[in-house]
Amino acid sequence: MKTLTAFTALCLATVTAPAAAQLQPEELTQETLAEVMQPHWVWVNDVSFDRMLDGRAYLLDADSGQMLGMISGGYGHGSLLLAEDGKTFGVPSIHLSRGVRGERTDVVTFYKTSDLKAGPEAIIPPKRFSGIPFISSAPVMPGGRFAVLYNFTPEQSVTVVDMQAQKTVGEFMTSGCGLIFPTGPSKFFLICGDGALQAATLDAEGKVTLGKTSKKLFADDDPVTEKGVWTGKQWLFFTPTGKVHVIDHTKDVPTLAKTWSLTTPAEAGWRPGALQTAAYHSATGRLYVLMHEGGANTHKDPGTEIWVYDAAKQKRVQRIPLDGMALSVAVSQDAKPLLYTTMPGETDFKVRDAMTGEFIRKIEGLGDFMTIIQPSPVSGQ
Repeated sequence: MKTLTAFTALCLATVTAPAAAQLQPEELTQETLAEVMQPHWVWVNDVSFDRMLDGRAYLLDADSGQMLGMISGGYGHGSLLLAEDGKTFGVPSIHLSRGVRGERTDVVTFYKTSDLKAGPEAIIPPKRFSGIPFISSAPVMPGGRFAVLYNFTPEQSVTVVDMQAQKTVGEFMTSGCGLIFPTGPSKFFLICGDGALQAATLDAEGKVTLGKTSKKLFADDDPVTEKGVWTGKQWLFFTPTGKVHVIDHTKDVPTLAKTWSLTTPAEAGWRPGALQTAAYHSATGRLYVLMHEGGANTHKDPGTEIWVYDAAKQKRVQRIPLDGMALSVAVSQDAKPLLYTTMPGETDFKVRDAMTGEFIRKIEGLGDFMTIIQPSPVSGQ
């Protein structure tokens, strides 16, 4: 009885506490960022594999190690459509009217870098490819006027979005070839299932016209993966055994310009792999490739080292051992470039000096299934 009386007295004392001790309402404030992405700002995308409705992307400052902001990418988030001036970007996303079911609506939502607030939307056909993301499923064309999105239902087509007018141009069939590899403001090619390449062009309004299809360019027993890298002049594609196929796109039909190898005969056990296999620094011509030791069919395995090449000389100039593994690699495009890596299952984003390979910092506490890294399109030069 005494215990009950003491407890009752404590409750009464809490209820009758002075008003000044009560919590005050929190005042909401709004932060703003720079109008333009800075050279060492970087977006890292999180497909949120264990909660697919909650995809997102994080904006990080690799110099300070701070997370600057986050945006929602909806179901099965892939990557962002970054404007070349670094001022705006689009987010392709899938939404269901009842959360996990109901009518599907696909949109591209446009944002300003300065406030990360959702702006205008462009409705796109509900066919956008949804899966483990890669850059070639939704690139922005050089010059920044149009973005081209890959559709798979399993019929294959592309949707063109006008990034400046912030509207959808339309959907265009691709004759069974897929993904998008831009080669100029109005030209791109697609990869076909038989190892050929399909040329395509955009007119002034963004409408797609298919061109000629090349002959078969890649071997059945050592095909290229879809994770090519653009140098600004050429596409480089990698095979599971470490060959590099260089594509000449200057003619009406894409052709194979040359082939070289990432490895020597003594290094045959080393292979390229991962999700975002390689990155290229335009000013120095340095090619960064995630490599691992493995046998056949390990082309999806993460890298344990980054091998650095002079792409013009086709010569390795450096090996960077990693303290762990990485499934994605990217590099900033400024005069003092930074090298970025991520590994799904870890919540850390790692930053290195791209010229020396020296580890600088990690940014902790991010999502646990980070995928595609998108450095700032602004070099600051």
